Amino acid sequence: MVKMVVSDMDGTLLSRKTGISPGNLEAIHELEEKGIEFVIASGRDYRGVYSILDDYHLKCEAILGNGSQYVDREGAILMSCYMKKAVVKAVVEVFKSRQIPYMIFATDGFYTGYEPSFVRDRFINRSKSRFGTKEAEFEKNGKQRFMPCNHLQKIDDFDQFLSGGRDIIKVEGFSGVQEMEEAKKSLEHIEGISFLSSFEDNVEVTDKGAQKGYILEKVIAMRGLSRDEVMVIGDGMNDLSLFERFPNSYAPANACDKIKELAGTIVSSNEEDGFAQAVRMMQE
Repeated sequence: MVKMVVSDMDGTLLSRKTGISPGNLEAIHELEEKGIEFVIASGRDYRGVYSILDDYHLKCEAILGNGSQYVDREGAILMSCYMKKAVVKAVVEVFKSRQIPYMIFATDGFYTGYEPSFVRDRFINRSKSRFGTKEAEFEKNGKQRFMPCNHLQKIDDFDQFLSGGRDIIKVEGFSGVQEMEEAKKSLEHIEGISFLSSFEDNVEVTDKGAQKGYILEKVIAMRGLSRDEVMVIGDGMNDLSLFERFPNSYAPANACDKIKELAGTIVSSNEEDGFAQAVRMMQE
């Protein structure tokens, strides 16, 4: 019997048009009514996840930063796996050498070595062309106002930045596909990191142990659950470790090929309530 359902957000639970659709929201409430734990597993940071959940009056535990943190329903950190500061500078140099915009996700905010306005503009232009997002959505009262690009702080002295008490969750770079492929080749030579791409024009770098599937294994061991008692659903390569470790798996029709190959079941796309369909099928 499944006792925990773990879902990716972007491209899985969320629809570009409606956010969490009425059908998916109903499925989450059904899980709650049956005492089945609902958990988010996202590459987003705390605010990026909970600013959305708050709009739907949802409270749940979450995997954040692709496995860098696990937080409870109130946002308290129960488990973490941060980047070693010695490698952060090397990662940033890979991006800087190719003039790739990057954002550092830290436990006390978001940072970049570039002018924040430059990174913000590049991120917004990428969102407009890739996702059809409107620029107004990133303004003060827009639905994208909590995105990290809107809250970047400039790093003037990198050594001083790293010597502070903050921990580094991940570093994300984004640019043209060719630039990102070249950056990945360089990242392969840095020990102690893991990196993946949610899309072909970005790369997210974390500690080697910070992956969704790894931290979820630790959480269920702490809870006394078996892998068979967990259902996972996701669409992208940052969900790969979930599908490699948890056999009760579902992928929406829009998922990347590798995830669909590993998935136990393919359901409708994220725009067609694939999450709700997976929840119903799981209970049959």
